[in-house]
Amino acid sequence: MTSTRRAGPARPLLIAALLILAVALAAALLRPRPATTSTPASQTTSQASPAATAASGTLPARVMDARVVAVPPGIRETSVFATLRSTGDADVRITGVTSPAAGHAMLMVTRTEDNMTGMSMTDALTLPAGGTLTLSDTADHLMLMDLREPLQPGQTIPITLTDDQGRTLTIQAPVVKP
Repeated sequence: MTSTRRAGPARPLLIAALLILAVALAAALLRPRPATTSTPASQTTSQASPAATAASGTLPARVMDARVVAVPPGIRETSVFATLRSTGDADVRITGVTSPAAGHAMLMVTRTEDNMTGMSMTDALTLPAGGTLTLSDTADHLMLMDLREPLQPGQTIPITLTDDQGRTLTIQAPVVKP
């Protein structure tokens, strides 16, 4: 006697989520890493540009509604959302993100084509002069990968953004339940 088991509605969603995660991880692992000379072991830079060491200062931006998504124990990556508002008169190309809470971090873009939405790693996100850049679950965002320990709701995580001129902005983002 043979039995046929039907996939419940959660199974296709789980498979889709695992495929998206696999693509993001494969992109991270296959991307060549730039050589670093003075980055502490507690902070690994992603998307660093050669100009990142040429200048210093603070990114001309304000941060609103920053948050890190709490994930269950055993999950080693999470998303970071926020709204960045430009305080300068020129576009800002954000080219790197770091956090001591993660082994590495990535800048992500979300695109929809033919009714299919997907995310992929990018080398830069642009904060337009005088405008805003919204980092959300349905748009561009940041990913923290290889979390060093489980993140607890209420905990605050420092996240540092770097632009192509070497300027930085450190966000203090609370961990929140999704």
